[in-house]
Amino acid sequence: MLTVKERQRVRELAMQVLFAWDAAGTGTADEAAARQIMHDGSDNPVVRQQAGELALKTWDQREMIDQRLERFAPNWPPRRQPAVDRNLLRLAVYELTNTTLPPQILIDAVIEIARQFSTSNSSAFVNGVLDAILKEHNALIAGLPPAVVEPIPAPTEGTGPGEVIE
Repeated sequence: MLTVKERQRVRELAMQVLFAWDAAGTGTADEAAARQIMHDGSDNPVVRQQAGELALKTWDQREMIDQRLERFAPNWPPRRQPAVDRNLLRLAVYELTNTTLPPQILIDAVIEIARQFSTSNSSAFVNGVLDAILKEHNALIAGLPPAVVEPIPAPTEGTGPGEVIE
């Protein structure tokens, strides 16, 4: 069993791997790059293994996750988001919908990563998107029709998720 700190390191490494795969633009998961990132990022073989698995599972679902993200932030679709935010949101949506981790613990952990690795506005943006996705996810689990999607409002100057990176 990993400690809270080690689990956070798993997330950070998985996000870094996703970022590298995304930046490569090939659409494929480069396992050699992932191994190098994880090797450089942790001495713990369990952390490295779990980070690799988490990154690969998230990468495999990225198209579906991106569609979902675009519904909640149509003014900031994944292709317009800073790469760190985009890959952090992908990771968080995967974990929210495929693990039993308490959602608030996950969201808090992801916001911390956004604060550490992204822009000053990213933590608020990530929090808003994840909160909306969690509400929809909870409604679906409860067998209720999802509420009408309330998109994240278009950011005004200086309040977006950061520099637009294409």
